[in-house]
Amino acid sequence: PFAGSKGETDMAKALTIGAPRHPAMTTAYEQGCRDMLVPHLDAVLDKAEAAGWDRGQAASALMYLAAMRLKPA
Repeated sequence: PFAGSKGETDMAKALTIGAPRHPAMTTAYEQGCRDMLVPHLDAVLDKAEAAGWDRGQAASALMYLAAMRLKPA
């Protein structure tokens, strides 16, 4: 859909980032973060695949990009 169309507006509303519900550095916090990111990740992969990219390759690229953003231990 074009920017500003109803479909785009609905997607923007559906893909919001909720605040954490658990203290940082807990298992529940980590799981909550994963659960919150799932629809965003699926949307990116769907868009990449629709554009002609292999879904597995796109997922691999996202893993690489995410790893590159980790702070050194």
